[in-house]
Amino acid sequence: MVDDFGQRLPYLLRRVNAALSQRLDRTLRGYSLTQAQLSALALLGLEHPDGLSGAELSHRSGVTAQSMSAAIAGLVERGLVGRAPHPSHGRILEVRITDAGRALLLRVQTDTKAAEDHYSGGLDEQQQAELRALLRTMMRNLDLYLPGEDP
Repeated sequence: MVDDFGQRLPYLLRRVNAALSQRLDRTLRGYSLTQAQLSALALLGLEHPDGLSGAELSHRSGVTAQSMSAAIAGLVERGLVGRAPHPSHGRILEVRITDAGRALLLRVQTDTKAAEDHYSGGLDEQQQAELRALLRTMMRNLDLYLPGEDP
């Protein structure tokens, strides 16, 4: 066990996450998006073009149902997503990305990809690959949703 608080993994991860989150928020402000909204657009535009329920979006994004509900409402208001009844579960509303949502997602992805060095914390490509693999392992072990690995 590490006795030095500043060396504990949860502390280090929280600090890095907070710094990266603030930087992403600054980028997203230019698009009038929140991180929850970006997550919803990415999940719908890149992985699930046929739609997902709000509950599934909140689970896969790691945010509360209330936060995702507010995020979806803002996206609907802007015409970036739409809601439609699930084909076989009438009480469930599926959220689907619109063409405008896809176009905005592409612009945001291009902008954040161009600034990726800003988000890499000075790690070279090999270090980023190693860290990515370690974080994916942690996510699997913590039973967190991992894009590209649907159950």
